[in-house]
Amino acid sequence: MPKPLELRKVIKILKRYGVVYVTGKGRHPKFYDPETHKSYPIKSHGKKTLVLSYALDDLIKKFDLPADVFDR
Repeated sequence: MPKPLELRKVIKILKRYGVVYVTGKGRHPKFYDPETHKSYPIKSHGKKTLVLSYALDDLIKKFDLPADVFDR
């Protein structure tokens, strides 16, 4: 299970895999994959918000990412 990361670091990592961070439309911003049209809403109170390990695991499963994508 990956350790919690700041939102800005998660955005930077996922950008390499084609997953973009979208704000607007709706209450929570979301990560969105334009190719598969999958999205994952995430709670955010600024770019320094910690994304907890359960959410990172969900992102890995949702977007079919390598298991070690968030390991340093």
